Amino acid sequence: MKNTILLLTLLFSVNAFAGSLCQDGCTIEQIEANNKANYKTPEQLMREADEWEAEHLRKFIEEHREAQARADAVPKDVYTPKGPVITCVQEVYEKATGILGDDATNHIDVSIISPGKCSFEVKEFGDFGRGCDNLAALSSIAKMGFYQEEQCRYEAESWKVYSQYKDVIYTPEWTNALSREYHKKLQPVKQKHRDNVAKLQDQEKTMNKTEE
Repeated sequence: MKNTILLLTLLFSVNAFAGSLCQDGCTIEQIEANNKANYKTPEQLMREADEWEAEHLRKFIEEHREAQARADAVPKDVYTPKGPVITCVQEVYEKATGILGDDATNHIDVSIISPGKCSFEVKEFGDFGRGCDNLAALSSIAKMGFYQEEQCRYEAESWKVYSQYKDVIYTPEWTNALSREYHKKLQPVKQKHRDNVAKLQDQEKTMNKTEE
């Protein structure tokens, strides 16, 4: 019984190659001889696997070197560093320092209105800023805001009124009567400013229609 099982196992194990090995069928002796001739120990199988892996690694390294050599042979673009890019805003502030001093950024705001063109607006008035006193010079380096002259005029008149009360405002001497008097003097200054702005807005609308 054991011999029969062994024989069947041998027959099944060589079924894949029996057809090509023996056209008319193999004898037990032929099968055993073939198995013996093709038998490999686990050490041999591991060595063959190592050799196969080493050969493929060698080919991979060789192909990688060839690809790298081809890449290195391609002409490379040479980067030429350029000088620092100075924006319109930086340029205006730089020129404004010659007019307003090193703290020019405290006196005006500069913004881009179109590529390469900037405008400025005064941000400090009265005793705190020098922008309104230098409108003509500043307008030579950047476009002035449309309402800027009127804004400076209004702030100057408002400051004259404020100067009459600045020593007592926010002190215990500041009474309701003084507050009413102060705002009463400011009222015509504010009204004139509103009227002038309305006129400027009409002018701006007319200019826009003409440009269209």
